[in-house]
Amino acid sequence: MRTTVNKVTDVEFELEINATAEDLSPELEKALRTQKGRTTMKGFRPGKVPISLVKKVYGKALAYEVAENAVQRTYEEQIMKADEYEVLGQPTITDLTYEYEGDLRAVVKFGVRPDIKLEDFSSSTFYKLTHEVSEEEIEKEIENMRAAHAELVPEDGPATEESVVTVDMQRLDAATQTPIVGEKQEAVSILMSDENVMAPLKEGLLGKSDGDTLTVAFPGTEDDPEPRHYQVSIVAVKRRELPEFDDEFVSELTSERLSTVHEMRDEMRRQLEDGWKRRGKDLFESDVISKTVELHDFSVPESVVDMYLDSYVNDLKSQGEGELPPDFDEAKFRELRRNEATNQASWMFVRDKIIEEQTLEVTDQDRDEYLARTASEGMNLDTIKQYYKAVPNMQEQLDQRLLSDKVFDWIGNQAIIEEKDLESYRELTKKAETENKDG
Repeated sequence: MRTTVNKVTDVEFELEINATAEDLSPELEKALRTQKGRTTMKGFRPGKVPISLVKKVYGKALAYEVAENAVQRTYEEQIMKADEYEVLGQPTITDLTYEYEGDLRAVVKFGVRPDIKLEDFSSSTFYKLTHEVSEEEIEKEIENMRAAHAELVPEDGPATEESVVTVDMQRLDAATQTPIVGEKQEAVSILMSDENVMAPLKEGLLGKSDGDTLTVAFPGTEDDPEPRHYQVSIVAVKRRELPEFDDEFVSELTSERLSTVHEMRDEMRRQLEDGWKRRGKDLFESDVISKTVELHDFSVPESVVDMYLDSYVNDLKSQGEGELPPDFDEAKFRELRRNEATNQASWMFVRDKIIEEQTLEVTDQDRDEYLARTASEGMNLDTIKQYYKAVPNMQEQLDQRLLSDKVFDWIGNQAIIEEKDLESYRELTKKAETENKDG
């Protein structure tokens, strides 16, 4: 058997395997003898079927199995067990030529970890969103809380900006204005003050009362430019009676965990501040990943890109209880997300290189501090630690998250960090989107 390893790119190699019929013959004979021992045929005692008959019936199938096993075994011995290659992802057999009792030629393509030189981050600028929670935001949260616990009271009068209107909506044929069977929505609740209510519907409902009927035309969409016509029947008009935001309301809402309006406002502020911190952290990390990938130019093995694409498909399957959506075009889906998978793989390689060169590692103290920060109120730290150790992969996932945090911290210490308020950050984002679109 002859083997050759050919370099295709810096991260792609091919193992070429050539075996003669004589090379494969011992394995094929062994497979035939094994098959003979377990073959039963009418007229022969078990295990006594002539080898010539076994060969006639099972020879081709056994020969192809032997050929495939020879390819797999050779790949494992010469590539996987060798120290020369750090193989990533699944190998692919790109060529397999074999005729029964003839010679074999196979080509196995595999990807390896790229050799990366870390670039200098000192001239890179990353943006960090910072936001100071205002009293207006807290007031808005309070109003949302009151609205969520409002009592709906039937109204005799017409619908106003503050009403909640319940309607039945029957779609009409645009040409004949007759109902389309199967296109009716019943008991649709519409909060008139909601800014997401479409203008034609809101304008049509204002001033109308229970029992009134109107026709509304909605503008078309990019996919369906034709206007959509609906007959809207008002079932009920109600007004919201919002509860007072007082100590009694706070105590009841929190099951006496909090007892005053002041305590509730403080908690709201903390929650909003934590939310903005998380959002700022997520946006900062996204900016770092994007610019780091742009900064480093290297090839990514297709096997690793396919690995990420497989994970995207599996995520979809998990959402559909193990099944992909009907008529799902997997090939198109994979092509549309290929750039995303390539960027994700590129970031992984740079991240791993930083961890290696900076000898970053996770300590027990790192884990304890993280778990203490993220633990729910009243949970015992030792219990949480035992849970992470007991559940498969939880500890590894935690360590990888903490390692990523250390990588982001290291990059941030090398680069220029500019803090931006919400308005400035939005302007930067809009500008970047425009440049990417034009580019």
